[in-house]
Amino acid sequence: MMPTRKDDADIMYRLLVQGVTDYAIYMLSPDGVVANWNAGAQRAKGYTAEEIIGQNFSCFYTPEDRAAGLPDRGLRTAETEGRFEAEGWRLRKDGTRFWAHVVIDAIHDDEGHFIGFAKITRDCTERRASAVELGTALDNLDLAMSNMAQGLCLIDGAERVVLANERMHEILAVPGCEPLAGATIRAVLSEALSETAALLFLRDHLLSDLDLHKPAISEIMHQDRILSVTTRRLAAGGWVSTFADVTERRRFENQIQYLAQHDPLTDLANRATLHQILTETLAAETGGRCAVLYIDLDRFKPINDTFGHAVGDRLLQEVALRLRRTVSPRDVIARLGGDEFAVILRPADPNRLAGTAQQFLDALNQPYAVKRLPIRIGASIGIALAPPVGCDPDLLLRNADLALYAAKRQGRNRYSFYDPAMGDRAAARSRLEAELNRAVERREFVLHYQPIVRARTGATIGFEALLRWRRPDGVAMSPAEFVPVAEEAGLMPEIGAWVLTEACREAAAWPVPLTVAVNVSATQLRSALFLHAVERALAESGLPPQRLEIEITETAVLENRELALNLLRRLRALGVMIALDDFGTGYSSLSFVHTFPLTRIKIDRSFVQGLDREPHSTAIVRAIIGLSRSLGLAITAEGVETDEQRRLLARERGLDLQGYLLGRPEATARLDPPARLRRPARRAAASKTHEAGVQGHPEAA
Repeated sequence: MMPTRKDDADIMYRLLVQGVTDYAIYMLSPDGVVANWNAGAQRAKGYTAEEIIGQNFSCFYTPEDRAAGLPDRGLRTAETEGRFEAEGWRLRKDGTRFWAHVVIDAIHDDEGHFIGFAKITRDCTERRASAVELGTALDNLDLAMSNMAQGLCLIDGAERVVLANERMHEILAVPGCEPLAGATIRAVLSEALSETAALLFLRDHLLSDLDLHKPAISEIMHQDRILSVTTRRLAAGGWVSTFADVTERRRFENQIQYLAQHDPLTDLANRATLHQILTETLAAETGGRCAVLYIDLDRFKPINDTFGHAVGDRLLQEVALRLRRTVSPRDVIARLGGDEFAVILRPADPNRLAGTAQQFLDALNQPYAVKRLPIRIGASIGIALAPPVGCDPDLLLRNADLALYAAKRQGRNRYSFYDPAMGDRAAARSRLEAELNRAVERREFVLHYQPIVRARTGATIGFEALLRWRRPDGVAMSPAEFVPVAEEAGLMPEIGAWVLTEACREAAAWPVPLTVAVNVSATQLRSALFLHAVERALAESGLPPQRLEIEITETAVLENRELALNLLRRLRALGVMIALDDFGTGYSSLSFVHTFPLTRIKIDRSFVQGLDREPHSTAIVRAIIGLSRSLGLAITAEGVETDEQRRLLARERGLDLQGYLLGRPEATARLDPPARLRRPARRAAASKTHEAGVQGHPEAA
């Protein structure tokens, strides 16, 4: 008997189902027992038909799902509603799990009677893993966007907002409950900022031909806020823009830039800013000339050292205020450092520069009241006028500096205009400094010794070591010319140490108790190394300390009074004698004589030379002698050049003399004959007592 057409269809359908390998398709009885099994089911779950047919389908569920009643619940749902569909973990024969998409359909016969279920299962493990990975990525993206420091906005080709993060809402001050998506970016920016800002954004950022690899970057300023905007065009169409609020950053950058361009103490421009402005002024074709004034305060350092940096700083601020009041708004004032200032006058009238400089001097010379302290200072000013065309800013500043140096050399508290001859002098000074450096390296210096004699007896008691230098061209240069240059070049500590060593070595060969006097510069007294230089010179030569006399000037000591006082006290403790040179000139305060550990005072030659013709000079010399005696100090009168001067001075008890009349400086100390150096026999017994007394009371010699 041939099968009917319906039977053929059933057979073909059964064969089709059994041949499907991508899906597990099988029938369940009304109570969930597996009735048949296809190739796809075997592939998905690992069971053969012989192994699984007749088993309840709940074996595919995890123990937790079986305990929760999920298998039976799925069947009841399919029976009552016709279909059950869900996803979840299922078990294979080997116990491994896979993510399954499950569909259970209720099956009825032709008469409508319920006969069981058709169940289709698909392995979706890979799809679920991809979905989980994508979900995680999206969650991370949402988290990143929510925590971005910048506002992010995705804009489509129609200039409508597709996506905006929370920070975008915050920057534009739009509540989070008001979504930006769907609105045009122009409308969003117009409402949040301004129509002008919106139009600028459209013009500069939403360009159809914007380079895909080069973003558009600009800043939008709105009220007191600054937004930095960066936009990139997307290859698929549209743009992505980021908005960053850089208000605080710009404010901080501006503050840093301001500090880099200004002096923090006075709020004036600094040296770098002065140079920049001067360069721009000289380059500008304004038709007017400019001038630079260098201003250096007189007597500032003693005030700063005496009253402290707090007073010094307040004084500098007051100076800056007075300078501001004197210039016009077009002019520029700068503090170069320390007590140095500069002013650029633009434009500058050559005929009025002198009057302007005098106004500065008058303003700065007025008394100051700083922390209730009455203070007076002055100033020296150097003026350099720019030529009509072609001036280098560095050259103009150098010319002003040279003019300032000239004003200070002329006596301070005055102004001086630059003169081309100053440049020649500066060049000569530079050459001299270079020659001095070579002289130090080649040991070209020598010492000459001038005798110091007892006024009444004419006996030599010692010599003053005087520095001499003959240049390589054979020209002998006066110490008055090269010593100041050596001091400014920082060479005096090295030269001074050599002088000490050489003088002590020479004096060690002289008969006892002849002394050697060595002049000390201000730069030496500012260094603690000076004490070591003295100790080393004495140790290497073997000269007793009481036979070395250090000559200082009050002016040199005042540059750093406390340091110098400490150094001199330590020298005196060693036994070294200390003489105050040029007494009667400079400050010559009694407090100085009282405070510093002096053993001798040297009367300046200007008073000695007036002895035989000026009564005032005689009175001053006698007053100095009386003061020295009362303080137990030895006395030397310098510059004795006539017999009359010697005769007048010889009347004074215990006075020593020095000058050309008594002996010129010579390369070798001219010693007295042995007979004059020997002490009388009746004093021989007191020899040791006398030598010890040189240290305690120098006048006893």
